[in-house]
Formats: sequence, structure tokens, C-alpha cells
Amino acid sequence: AVRIGIIIYDGFDELDAIGPLEVFRVAASFGADLQADLVTREPQAIVTASHGVGIVPDCCYSAGAFQALLVTGGRWLDRTGQGAWTQVQQGDWLPLLEAEADAGTTMLSVCTGAMLLAHAGVIGTRRAATHASARQDLAGTGAEVVDERVVDVGSLITCGGVTSGLDLALHLVEREFGEQLAQQVRRRLEY
Repeated sequence: AVRIGIIIYDGFDELDAIGPLEVFRVAASFGADLQADLVTREPQAIVTASHGVGIVPDCCYSAGAFQALLVTGGRWLDRTGQGAWTQVQQGDWLPLLEAEADAGTTMLSVCTGAMLLAHAGVIGTRRAATHASARQDLAGTGAEVVDERVVDVGSLITCGGVTSGLDLALHLVEREFGEQLAQQVRRRLEY
């Protein structure tokens, strides 16, 4: 089974997580051997997303528990409150993400979630995408920033802003489970 952890934290963008979550869970309902969970670093009853929606996470992060980890973004330019910028500054996720990448976990990011991967040393000089508002910051970390909806460089898949999380999730479903299943999911979501 492919277990995908979708990392959420206070200030993450709702759609960064919920779009891919729905794609993955619909794929599972069509028979894909995958499980997708909303994951926090430490126990948290409710995670408050960037537009104020309260989300109940499925589980806590545990090293080695996932074959793929998806890092959400949100509020990168808002340097005052919760969000991706704050997560980078606090740094708690960074060594965990680096260790997962080193262990061979497939690393994914939606939107400015790429900034957490970049600051964890996961992206390096590889090709990557992020939200338009963070491209300059991502380039500043040494990444080769490209203006594409989905960028797959093997063990790392990044995508552009918010809505491209759907594209990333469908791409992963197609890569892991085939085009036919991905098409079934697209039809169900009327994508």
C-alpha cells in the first residue's frame, strides 16, 4: 500500500490539502491501494487553516510511516501570523523532511509548501515549482524554478499555486496506479 501523509499546520491553505486529499481518497475508492491522511507534527485537536476553516487531523507524524509526504503551503507572504513562512522560521519540520527525503520517501509539495522542502535541503538545485509569489524566494535557495503546474523529478514532485494541487495528485495517481484509474478519478471530480 502507498500511504501518503498530507502535512497540515495552522495557517496552511485549505485547498492545498483538501484538493489532493479528495483525489487520493477517490482513487482509493476506485481500488487504488493507497491511504491518504492529514498529518500534524504533534497532537493537535483542530488545525486552523488560512481562511479560518477548522480541520481535524487524522494522525500525527511518525518517521518512516509514509511512502510519500505532501507539504502544504499557505500565507508565505504573511510574515506576521501562522503559515508556511512561520513553519520555516520555527524549523521543527525541516530536519524531519530532510530525513524522510534521505530515507527515500517521495516528497511532494503544493504551492509554497515547496519553501519548506527547499529550506529542509530537499530541493537543492533541482527543478521545482511553487506559487508565483514565492518563485523569487525559491530561486534564492538554489532551486531551478520553473513556471509549470507540476514538476516531477522522480523522488520530488512540486507544483504551482493552490489549484495545481489537483494536478499534482492526479499526476501521482497516474504515475503509481496507471492512466485508466486517473481518468476515472478525473471523471468523478469532473476535472
